[in-house]
Amino acid sequence: MLSRSRLSKLLTHGTALAAGIAIGWVGLPLWRLAVMTKHQQPYGQLVEQCDDAMRTHYQAKQAVSVLASETQRDVLKQAEIGLVVCQDYDLYQKRLLQWGLREEELGQMRLRAIEERASDLEKVVETHEIKF
Repeated sequence: MLSRSRLSKLLTHGTALAAGIAIGWVGLPLWRLAVMTKHQQPYGQLVEQCDDAMRTHYQAKQAVSVLASETQRDVLKQAEIGLVVCQDYDLYQKRLLQWGLREEELGQMRLRAIEERASDLEKVVETHEIKF
């Protein structure tokens, strides 16, 4: 048989454990929301900058494949250097993952960043479109 003090300790520790689990279960979504809110603006800027850099690089690469002039090669080299911002974006994204965000939340943040800069559907399409 369990003694009274041992039973009391078991109940106390069990209650504390249950309360901790409940707080963690409720607190995790609130934590993620707070992290998303705090980091939306800088993450959104990096999303836009990386998207622009990738689009510019793709267009420069296409231009070199059509007309391989020295000027086009220089433009391509500059566009490749511009891709450094995508490294910053990737590092920031990994930091947010370490802070507890999931890929779903990062996707929401990316979409919000695009929507903030696009007042109508035409601008959203333009943001995602690659022009030749």
